Amino acid sequence: MTRPTAGGPLHGVRVLDLTRNLAGPYCTMALADLGADVIKVEAPAGDDTRRWQPPSWRGESATFLSANRGKRAIVLDLDAAEGQAAARGLAATADVLVESFRPGALARRGLDHEAVSALNPAVVYCSISAYGSRGPKRDLPGYDPVIQADTGIMAITGQPDGPPARLGIGAVDLGTALWATIGIQGALIERARTGRGAHIEASLYETGAWWLSYHLMGHLGTGEVPPRQGTGTPFIAPYEVFDARDGGILVAAANDRLFAVLADELGAPELAADRRFRGNADRVARKDELRALLAPRFAADDAAGWERRLRARSVPCSAVRSVADLAVDPQLDALGLLRDLPHPAVPDLRVVDMPMSIDGVRGRGMTPPPTLGQHDADVLGADDPWRHQSPMRRAGR
Repeated sequence: MTRPTAGGPLHGVRVLDLTRNLAGPYCTMALADLGADVIKVEAPAGDDTRRWQPPSWRGESATFLSANRGKRAIVLDLDAAEGQAAARGLAATADVLVESFRPGALARRGLDHEAVSALNPAVVYCSISAYGSRGPKRDLPGYDPVIQADTGIMAITGQPDGPPARLGIGAVDLGTALWATIGIQGALIERARTGRGAHIEASLYETGAWWLSYHLMGHLGTGEVPPRQGTGTPFIAPYEVFDARDGGILVAAANDRLFAVLADELGAPELAADRRFRGNADRVARKDELRALLAPRFAADDAAGWERRLRARSVPCSAVRSVADLAVDPQLDALGLLRDLPHPAVPDLRVVDMPMSIDGVRGRGMTPPPTLGQHDADVLGADDPWRHQSPMRRAGR
């Protein structure tokens, strides 16, 4: 029987994964990285992300591969009585159940929080949805870009004179995964004290609104609607991309000292003493005027040259690089953030490891993303340990 590597802070925790797409799978992958035993339940057709390609890696969806390592996978038809019964049997001994169905959909299958907690009062049950379990948008479907449009993220993204733009990453999905993971860990700690389970709810909409927190508070305080800022921000200047001789360089002069150093390196030290630009509020008020004075000076060197010069003087900056540049960045290699994880169909698979470490160790549950139904016999067989009390429960945690 293939099992995730032992160890980690969540070793002994059993997680039943009834999630699809990205937010839920990234949450359960984080739990696996922390040592939990995660069983991923897929419909007979498989998780939708298995078909989200290109990009693919030797015919396998790169999106699916990115979000499902460290798990065991089984196929159950949750629309059939037999599949529902099997899922309830697994839920009865799980420490954690994570689901991302539309609100109400699992109640029809006898797998909602009420039904599962009746079987297993100590279960930590986490529901991930688009809009949450109440309110006028409760029943609406939603994906990451829909929420970016609905919450205002898209309206502040892009160039000031251009159309709204979608963030190039699934920030709402991944952020929701992190909040769900935080809630689950907190509930497990609370359960260790009380013995009681919990119902955690997280939604893409709540995450999108939370990402906008300081923009929303600014609007509530001033009544102003934040515009698209391009590469900049509305409350610091200069804090944006400038065009060097061969490409862009982002400079973040976030205080008066950094601005003075930047101005000196650009050959214009007098700007730091100019009363028009003396404080950050002054520079923000005259952002366009300041940019017009700084921008031509960046054409004197290429982006790498400015990066070397400014970093030598501790001015935060970076040339604008591509994903291809990131893949070969020595810093990425030094941190050990890419890990070889051979897969049956992708022997050269490399994954992005957990972006934090505990006592020098990153992800613990490092088995490759499962093939569809790979662990049916293991998990659903008569000798599977999930038929008995979990190690965490036996330890009294």
